Amino acid sequence: MKKYVIECGTLVDGTGREPVKDVFVVVDNGRIVRITKSIDETLRGLRVVNAKDSVVMPGLIDAHKHVLNCGGSGMSVGLDYKQLKTNIYEMSKGGVTSVLDLGSANIVPTLEKLIGSDTKIFNAISIITCKGGYPQEYMPKKFYKYGSVVECDTNKDIEKIVRKLYNKGVAAIKTAIVSRTFDGCPQINWTEDKLRYLTDTAHSYGLSVCAHITYINDYEMAADCGVDSVHHAAFDGFIEKRVQEKMIDKGIIFVPTISLGSLIIKGLKGKWIYKDWYKPAINDKIRSNMENFTEAYFNAEDDQPIDNFFVRVKKRELESLLDVQMANLKSYVNLGGTVAMGTDSALGFSLHNTPVEEIRLLKEAGLSFTETIKASTLNSAKVFGRDYDLGSIEVNKRADILIVDGDIENDITEIDKIKYVIIDGELVHRR
Repeated sequence: MKKYVIECGTLVDGTGREPVKDVFVVVDNGRIVRITKSIDETLRGLRVVNAKDSVVMPGLIDAHKHVLNCGGSGMSVGLDYKQLKTNIYEMSKGGVTSVLDLGSANIVPTLEKLIGSDTKIFNAISIITCKGGYPQEYMPKKFYKYGSVVECDTNKDIEKIVRKLYNKGVAAIKTAIVSRTFDGCPQINWTEDKLRYLTDTAHSYGLSVCAHITYINDYEMAADCGVDSVHHAAFDGFIEKRVQEKMIDKGIIFVPTISLGSLIIKGLKGKWIYKDWYKPAINDKIRSNMENFTEAYFNAEDDQPIDNFFVRVKKRELESLLDVQMANLKSYVNLGGTVAMGTDSALGFSLHNTPVEEIRLLKEAGLSFTETIKASTLNSAKVFGRDYDLGSIEVNKRADILIVDGDIENDITEIDKIKYVIIDGELVHRR
């Protein structure tokens, strides 16, 4: 499929503009070369992809993934080569054409290249954290040895690791701004001077900084210290309007990842792992973990943490998590903030072919139809600095395209009715 034409019934280009009817998208050498209302002599004789009864839109871009993991914990899960192959296949099957893989072992980019992926995978590799900072409260030190986390004590440490990651070709820098542990105890956190030094250093290499944040007291530091995107919506309360306005004024992109909590709660309450219809592409170890999570959930009292769960929160706090996160997201949307789609797959019941749940929740939070598509495509590409090349159907951009048979304007979940997935101009999946 070198040069061809897509005949679009409806084109949603990902820029936020209103959909247009009955246009043609011309693709050549993996890129979009023309968008036109009619076929002229220069296009006659080219192969035509019939999408005149379908919606044509950009491929989905997931701005917060964990390609290595898939619903469980422990090195036996995290370094499962066969599971990694399955994860990579599942991403493009679900309509995801690019991902930002945030926080993984040094070996992961090499494994991804060896396996080969239709979906474009952009890596951050290490989480850069202050000495003794998050995620030490739950992540075994053996992960640190594999490069998943790097602690920095001095400015020279920061300079060294940012330069090293830049030379490895990372697409963004990941850090964490966390001032308390899951059980409410104080957590060693960045000083403002050190965090500002990290963001300045990353920016000197042209790299954006993505910050893991989950508690309301930590978002203001992100705004004050030059962070480019914050990942995860707070679940311990409501972020002050003053702080949200500061974040918006600084141009921070909010990647709420609220489908993680939504799917965990739905999956546990519904005992999905035991249902015949629930057939996730996971190995036996992960299935065992999910069964253990489910049993622990039903055995826990409301005021008790759930045993063996990867986040130590009380059961009632877990069950209220989505409501609190949605309130924070709705406020950010109402104030005019920029939002991007990220699933935090794959943890819990949030797997690599389930982006539609995050998209549904973005729409529910108050984004218009076109804003929801933009949040799931162009805004996500902006998180890791690739919006010049990806995320919208515009001339000169890569031809990463979904052809969808669902009525997504009236029901955003119909985006799951994917007919074709095209990446770099090549058809990679057909349903």
